Amino acid sequence: MIRKLSAILLLVVITGLYLAFTNVKPEPEVYEPEADEWVMDHSLALYLEEFAKKFEEGMNDEEIPGGAVVIVKEGRVLFKKGFGVKERGKPDEVDEHTVFRLGSLSKGFTSVLAGVLAEEGAVSWDHPITHNLNEFRLNDPEQTDLVQVRHLLSHTTGLPRHAYTNLVEDGLTLDQIIPRFESVPLVSRVGTQHSYQNAAYSLIEKVLEAQTNTHFSELLYRRLLEPLEMYNSSSDYYSMIYSENKASPHLHASSTRGRVPVPITKRYYNAVSSGGVNSTASDMGKWLLLLTGHYPDIITEETLAEIFEPIATIRNRRYSRHWDRVNESHYGLGWRVLDNHGQKIVYHGGYVNGFRSEIAFSPEDGIGISILMNTNSSYPQTVIPDFFNHFKSTPPIVISE
Repeated sequence: MIRKLSAILLLVVITGLYLAFTNVKPEPEVYEPEADEWVMDHSLALYLEEFAKKFEEGMNDEEIPGGAVVIVKEGRVLFKKGFGVKERGKPDEVDEHTVFRLGSLSKGFTSVLAGVLAEEGAVSWDHPITHNLNEFRLNDPEQTDLVQVRHLLSHTTGLPRHAYTNLVEDGLTLDQIIPRFESVPLVSRVGTQHSYQNAAYSLIEKVLEAQTNTHFSELLYRRLLEPLEMYNSSSDYYSMIYSENKASPHLHASSTRGRVPVPITKRYYNAVSSGGVNSTASDMGKWLLLLTGHYPDIITEETLAEIFEPIATIRNRRYSRHWDRVNESHYGLGWRVLDNHGQKIVYHGGYVNGFRSEIAFSPEDGIGISILMNTNSSYPQTVIPDFFNHFKSTPPIVISE
């Protein structure tokens, strides 16, 4: 045994001396990618680098304190990055995990949640809301019985634009608002005209709660946020307030003071389905992957297609004017939809409490982007059309063989 160990030791010494004197070095380990490993196209990498540079320049030009961006393409998160600071005058920088309020991007979470429950048979798009809301009445009794889930989610209830949004912003509960709809004169028949809502849209919370015997925020967490591992996302005031990595909202005070930080308020946490979701760029990347069909175990592409199908025409050009020669847009179930010269774009914007957010994606192309900012600005509405126009002519991502 001793002889054997001595022989091994002698061999090691001889080998070491040989390598030292002949200057022979061991070959370095070479990284061999797996056969199915993804490789980013060089032109795509250059585009993302240029995108980040231009985005930061634009933020500086617009005096936007902080923001975050995430980009997905063909089932992969290609880019997620924070820009600027969480609060003007302080050094803490925004990163991809910084929490922002989403405002009306919450509406898209709500319609998808309804789609998940529809697949389970808990609710349907043509479910009459009076089956669950005995206190709900429209000004026209005949019209009341016609209102279905699809009308809430497409803003086609016949109510005038922003009916009782002021009451939501004043902090009234939905239970306090619901009986007041009866006194509002209608502007159209149910299902015939788009007229944007917050209070009426939020009635979906009461329907889903009644159909599942579960609070809306718990439904949102259990059926969407948790399965997607969106653990920095939430739907309540205190989760936002106590987050250690959150952005501060800013409002424009004056030409001399510029944008100044303001407190985070409880506004719209009484109507989560319309404007109460909080999230991060990193989490919104996961959300975009679901929206582009990569989580069929949560919701199928067929149901997503129903949600994104245009239902009503949006008459003003506020949402399409930033797109070259696109003169109209539509609304599906919780989502705006437009045709960018053959490229279907599903999108939504949100504003609440000094936060601005945008999300847009092409279901067919699998491309998506979300921009979160801690002040109100139209800047994302110029960035997003350029983003999609770029990818209309970009070759597909390559996979190594």
